[in-house]
Amino acid sequence: MFAATLLGCQQPLVVQPLYSAIGETIDAQPERAALAPATATAVTVTETWVTLPTYPFERYQTDAFDDYYRWPYKRFDVERYRAEAPTPTRRAYRLVVLENEWLRLLLLPELGGRLWQVIHKPTGAPMFYQNEYVKPTHWGHPNQLGWLALGGLEWGLPVIEHGYDWGTPWPYMTERNDAGEAAVVVTTPDDGRLLHARIRVSLRPGEASFFIEPQLTNRSTRTLAYSFWLDAMLAPGSGGRPSAQLQFVLPTARVRLHSTAEPGLPSPGETFPWPRVGARDLSRLGAWGEYLGFFESPAAHGPFVGVYDPAFDAGAVRIFPPDVAQGSKVFALGWRNALASDNYTADDSVYVELHGGVAPSFFEQARLTAGDTIAWQEQWYPVHGIGGLVYSNEQAALNLTRTAGGLRVGLYSPRPLTGLLVVGDGAAELARVAVQATPNAPFTALVNVGARPSGPLTLRLEDADGRTMFTYRNAADEP
Repeated sequence: MFAATLLGCQQPLVVQPLYSAIGETIDAQPERAALAPATATAVTVTETWVTLPTYPFERYQTDAFDDYYRWPYKRFDVERYRAEAPTPTRRAYRLVVLENEWLRLLLLPELGGRLWQVIHKPTGAPMFYQNEYVKPTHWGHPNQLGWLALGGLEWGLPVIEHGYDWGTPWPYMTERNDAGEAAVVVTTPDDGRLLHARIRVSLRPGEASFFIEPQLTNRSTRTLAYSFWLDAMLAPGSGGRPSAQLQFVLPTARVRLHSTAEPGLPSPGETFPWPRVGARDLSRLGAWGEYLGFFESPAAHGPFVGVYDPAFDAGAVRIFPPDVAQGSKVFALGWRNALASDNYTADDSVYVELHGGVAPSFFEQARLTAGDTIAWQEQWYPVHGIGGLVYSNEQAALNLTRTAGGLRVGLYSPRPLTGLLVVGDGAAELARVAVQATPNAPFTALVNVGARPSGPLTLRLEDADGRTMFTYRNAADEP
């Protein structure tokens, strides 16, 4: 079996083993000890190469053109590809690396400008799914097909189903500022397309989170109806195989079906309750039989969505402005009767997806008037060591579990945190607990809240100056 190989590093660059065949590197050094830095240091930017076994997908592509967007793209001949059954060869791709004390971000400009992987350095654990093979599928937009399920975070525009440019080179540049932040900016080509995209991926000193800033501009003289969706392919903690315990965390009570082969669900476009449908808890991947995709209904609620896999004690969260980024979608291949991995890889790896879009669903498009621009910022970060996830914002991720001894609390903070956790039941304050956490040492504690409160609990996290970082109120029947 092939293994990904990194070449030509300007400084030691380590990709931790994600699953059995990933992680062979050249000039690799042991991972640095997971100690909290005394002071934050500037973010580094390096460029290197990664070699990946690649199927000759270009051989089966022909030029096509979308007149509405004046958008050139490649159409894939699925039938000829299947008939000829080509084999992969090793190919080198440019890799751009952003790195600080806590995170290592790997970007592949030549393959859709995607953020391919994020490594949480204290644990060495990957955040995204990372396909070892560059292999075309029969999935994607019906006009095109051939989508590469390569993993990471990709940019889908101007149409749904991963857009047109998931596998093409995106121009890129790097940026720095006086605060020590660094960024990689990828853009669509200046070749006459009517919709222009600029995606800024940035990392700040001292923070175990990163920022995504999409900017879309209508360069035409008319209003454009369009689609834009971020697609995160995830396998937190493993990089290649989520467990049946993986949990989807959505702050909504209803979702809208996109597509499925799962029995007992409504037709596409109709809604159903979240997370329970009858006796099934669909927030757990192991409860799924067939593939399933759905949107928050009637739109994204925010400020977060996330996944957490207790088998690896790792997860990922997306923090975003729902008034702008109104779409929130989940997709997975299924569990008991999942879509086969040989559709997209040769290493038996598996992923789940979180999408974020401008429109509420694939059934609608956003509209941008002539000359106008839409832009926003999202924060993403890996989560570790708290057992699960019920809530997150830009400050911290929270987990709660009721036990006979009290309330077990887990807090992961993407930056060093000193503060106070206040627990109440709406009528009285039940507990105050001092909190200290860093990205390599999450806060966990068993909080004595006395007899089980009859109603919901409220948790308020305050910083060292008494400012509220978040307030979370759980339902009476929640943990």
